[in-house]
Amino acid sequence: MKFVVQVIGYATLLGGAILFGIISRPAEMALAIVAGSIALAFSEIERFRSIKGAGFEAELWDQMRAVVEKETEEPPPDETTDTSPLSANVDTKTKSVMNALQHPEFTWRYLGGIKKDAGLKSSTVTEALKWLVDNSYARRSQGRQGPIWSLTEEGRHLNTISDFEDLTRD
Repeated sequence: MKFVVQVIGYATLLGGAILFGIISRPAEMALAIVAGSIALAFSEIERFRSIKGAGFEAELWDQMRAVVEKETEEPPPDETTDTSPLSANVDTKTKSVMNALQHPEFTWRYLGGIKKDAGLKSSTVTEALKWLVDNSYARRSQGRQGPIWSLTEEGRHLNTISDFEDLTRD
């Protein structure tokens, strides 16, 4: 599909510009150049981290990845692995931060919201977030008002497993 869009984009860009240039139609030639350029830009959209211009700004892959992971069914477990990468020891403060990150209304959370939901001090929340990011259980990105965090798929699994372990201990 990407290849087809690129071929059409190049054909519009080059063919349209040449054709309209030969028949002395500058407005149509400019339109063909713009249309071809837009098609080529969108055919490579996954390569862009963010887009800014003309009052429009978008963070693309970093923030979309969290939404896609959250809404995508997990693959069946690999039966060849005998140890789980989710066997990490999680303390109660980190568990509170993970619960705040897994808030059902939000995919991405600011530090203030995490701190409020976890009921912890900023320094404790920051330490827990650093550990989660360093161990690939959470990811950090940039929001409009500062850094934001989200659990990765592994982080959501770890949170679920630790919830289950808490239930079995009681």
